[in-house]
Amino acid sequence: MYKFTRLTKLLLPALIAFLAICPAIAAAQGAAPAPRAYVNDTAGVLDSRTTAKLNAVLADLDARANAQVAVLTVKTLGDRDIETYAVETYKKWGIGDKKTSRGVLLLVAVEDRKSRIEVGYGLEGILPDGLTGAIQDDYMLPYFKAGDYSAGVVQGSLALAMTIAKDSGITLSEGAQGAQGARRQARPLTAGQKILALLLLVGFIIFAIRHPVLAILLLQTMTRGGGGFGGGGFGGFGGGSSGGGGSSRSW
Repeated sequence: MYKFTRLTKLLLPALIAFLAICPAIAAAQGAAPAPRAYVNDTAGVLDSRTTAKLNAVLADLDARANAQVAVLTVKTLGDRDIETYAVETYKKWGIGDKKTSRGVLLLVAVEDRKSRIEVGYGLEGILPDGLTGAIQDDYMLPYFKAGDYSAGVVQGSLALAMTIAKDSGITLSEGAQGAQGARRQARPLTAGQKILALLLLVGFIIFAIRHPVLAILLLQTMTRGGGGFGGGGFGGFGGGSSGGGGSSRSW
């Protein structure tokens, strides 16, 4: 019994860490993870402030224009082409309302140097193939070629959101400006903040060792798609579908 308890104490922190990074591992192996928010940055190119601001803009768009923009960054597509990956992800996530299919997926594969905008049936008139290609050419690829994936993802997402908002007769300028500014306002952590983060991590590990069940429940709560931004947070997508409309780019 003592050996089992000791082994549990040794392995539990590693297990908790593994559970926390499972979505990123799945994406790296070529499998689209389950959506946790409008913005799903499994490639790790966005900082937390930028992600939160962009999520807020997309939540506002969803609430006021009945249109869902989903963002997914992955390190690699595995052995699949980006068109197939986008269609499969769109179908799995069900972006947009089931009745109207007003949804769009922005997909970026960092290591493969490829991107795609996959458009749902209900937005094909607003976002024709030529326009989605132009959005990538004008707002995304210049940043990607310079190695600034954060700016490219943000600008591409906002271009899609603002195009939909304009067609719906609403304005997202305040929230969009906040998302654009978030990346510029971000600052590296100070030495004190790094020490505090380390202490919090150590404290959580100690808590997990003493209360493993509570720690796992806490992790499950934290990793579910949920609130914290916009008007009520992310409640999941609506079951929309895509017919393969959109465009792809590489750089």
